[in-house]
Amino acid sequence: MLRPYSMPGGALHAPLWTPYALYGQIDYIYGWPAYNAHNGFTAAQGTLNVVETVGYAAYLWILWRYGKQDGSGGRGAPRPGIAGVLGKTRKVNGRWAAWAVLLGFGVSLMTVSKTVLYCKWNTLFKQDWRWPS
Repeated sequence: MLRPYSMPGGALHAPLWTPYALYGQIDYIYGWPAYNAHNGFTAAQGTLNVVETVGYAAYLWILWRYGKQDGSGGRGAPRPGIAGVLGKTRKVNGRWAAWAVLLGFGVSLMTVSKTVLYCKWNTLFKQDWRWPS
């Protein structure tokens, strides 16, 4: 979302995005060749990442705000003594539970869809596709 400022030579590149300079040289879709070719894939990907992150944050907010602590642990649940507040299960009831389920399902479906898109993009374009000169 911060391209070209977060790319090498940009004002925001150092220190946070410095490790990505090498990645942009290996995978051109994240580097200068894609940016100069006006390829919109990374902008679309960044926008979807923001929407997805906001959705997951809203889900966690509903769980934290309207959930009540539940004593059930289940198999593999961390002990509260080790994980603290994060080791306690929470249960949401009523209308907010419906919103949480809908939001959780929608955002996780978005995550799966993006994964399929990345795999499709790689198989369709990465093998024989060349950047325009």
